[in-house]
Amino acid sequence: MIRSCATAVLVEALIFLASCGGGTSTPSPPPPPPPRSSMPTPTLLTTLYRFLNGSDRWSTSGESERINTSLEAQTYYIAAQSASGETALNRLVNSAGTDHADAVSSLTGYSQDMLLGYAWTSAANPAMVQLTEAFNSTTGDYALLAPSETFPDYAPQPLAAYGYPRYGGLSEVVLSLSAGGVTVESNEVAGGAVWRWYWNGIQFVNHADYGREVQDAFYFGTGPTNPTEAGDGMFNSLVPPIRHGSPVIRFQNQGTTQITRDIPLEWDPRLFGGDQDHPVIWDTLVLGKDLELNFKNLGPVAKYTSHLVLPKASFGTFAMPAGYLNSNFNRYWTYDAKSKTLVEVTSAMPDGCPALRNGSFGGYSFTVNFGGIIMTDSSAAASQTRNDWGAISSSWLH
Repeated sequence: MIRSCATAVLVEALIFLASCGGGTSTPSPPPPPPPRSSMPTPTLLTTLYRFLNGSDRWSTSGESERINTSLEAQTYYIAAQSASGETALNRLVNSAGTDHADAVSSLTGYSQDMLLGYAWTSAANPAMVQLTEAFNSTTGDYALLAPSETFPDYAPQPLAAYGYPRYGGLSEVVLSLSAGGVTVESNEVAGGAVWRWYWNGIQFVNHADYGREVQDAFYFGTGPTNPTEAGDGMFNSLVPPIRHGSPVIRFQNQGTTQITRDIPLEWDPRLFGGDQDHPVIWDTLVLGKDLELNFKNLGPVAKYTSHLVLPKASFGTFAMPAGYLNSNFNRYWTYDAKSKTLVEVTSAMPDGCPALRNGSFGGYSFTVNFGGIIMTDSSAAASQTRNDWGAISSSWLH
C-alpha cells in the first residue's frame, strides 16, 4: 500500500512468521512522471575520531593519523567543507605538546594544531546535538566525548558547535520489543534498522554489513545514488569506529509498536567525493519505520510501515523494506492464499552471490493476488514469509 501526502510517503507491508500465510496485494504504481532533475544536494561529512596516547585524549579527522594510531572512539560527524551556518572546529595543542584540545575559539596556553572540519553553529536538523569537550582537572587533559560517553574525573563542557552524534566504540545500541511470540531488536548505531528478529528461538536477520538488515532505501532517478537507512558501504573494517551509521532522529517503543526515523547516508559516498573517513548525508531526507508486533492479536504477525520524506517531488525507486536473512534459510516457496497453493521454487532460484558481484539481481519472478514468498531452512521447520519484502522497481513518487 502506498500513500502519499505532499512529499511524505508511507508504505505498509504484512510480515508473517509462520509456515504459510496470506497478505495484501500491492497495487500497481502510477505511471511515471517524465524524468527531471529533482535530486537534492547531499552534504559531505568528516568523521571525528578520538585516540588515547598516555593521558592525552585527542581528536583527528584524517586518514594518515587514523591508520597509524589505535582508535578509541568515533565521536561525531561534522561538515567537511565550509558553508553558511558553520564554524571551524580546530585541534589545539599546548606549548609542551603534551595535551590536545578541541575548540571553535582560542584557548589560553594552546595554539592551532590542525583543522578538524566545520561544525554547525546551531542544530540545523533534529538529528544534531551539541558537541561536548570534557576536562580532567587532575591530569589537565581535554577530550571530545560522544554523547553516550562518560569518563571518571572528566567534567563536560559544551562547545558552541553542533554535529551528528556517534557512539564511541560501540557497535550496537539496541532497542528491543517483544509481542506475539516475536522479539525485534533495532540498532541505533546502524540508523535504527532492524538488527535481529527472533521467533520460536530462531534469529532470522543477517547484519554482516550496513547494506543488509531489514531496512528501507531510496534510489534517485535511474542512477546509482542510494540513501540507505542503516548507513553506508564503507564497512571494510570490523572496528566499530570506522563504520558509518545513519544519524537517528527517533528511536522508541510505543506499546507494541517500534518507531524509528533517521537521516540517511549515501550508500556509496565516493559518488560525492566521500571515502572511508568522509560519509555523505542526505540531510533533507528521512527514512524509518513503524513496526507493530502482534498485529490484530494474530500472534507472530507484524505490520511494517515504511516512512520516506523527500524535500520535493522526486523520481526514483523505493525499497520498502528490503530484508536480508541468514544463509541457513535456503529453501524458497510461493504461497497463493486464495487458492491455498504452496509451491517450492528452490531449484529455480539462481545463486545470488554472482549476481551481487556483477551488480545485477537475478531471481524467481512470480505474480500472486494474495500471498507471498516463504523462506525456510533445509528442514522447512522454520520459516519467514516475505510479503512485499524487497525493492519495488519503478515506484514513482510525486
